[in-house]
Amino acid sequence: MAVDCYNAGMNAYAQRRYEEACEWFMKDAEDPKCQYALGVLYANGQGVAQSFKEAAHWYEKAAVAGIVPACNAIGFAYANALGVPEDFDKAAGYLKKACDAGEMAACITLGEIYAMGRGGGSRAEAADIVKAAIDAGAGEEAHDVWNRYELWKA
Repeated sequence: MAVDCYNAGMNAYAQRRYEEACEWFMKDAEDPKCQYALGVLYANGQGVAQSFKEAAHWYEKAAVAGIVPACNAIGFAYANALGVPEDFDKAAGYLKKACDAGEMAACITLGEIYAMGRGGGSRAEAADIVKAAIDAGAGEEAHDVWNRYELWKA
């Protein structure tokens, strides 16, 4: 019976044995779930030296494979130049996938990108996205974007 490296890594992670978790995830680094987990470890500096560049590398691999939280993470990274060059078009592409899957944080960031006139979206789209996030119970950050960009006027 083969060892499930992702679950073994998650068990180690839950027990705060981050170096061991990293070893497990690296053993199956072609598994998108392990790729996302490696991104988290690098972003947080858990068991490895913190590196946003390395985190972005792993997040993007997992995002390409369809891991929704990875789409949110790499989209945020591109929007904020965390380990990758700032690129609002790439950010919007990844964030849209995560937003469409119900990730509220992705919706808020995507809405803000569109509200700034970047990423290929419009202010009207920004208003729709952020309003939907507010209606779905998104917190203070959604209201902040709504008010900062005066999206009720869109």
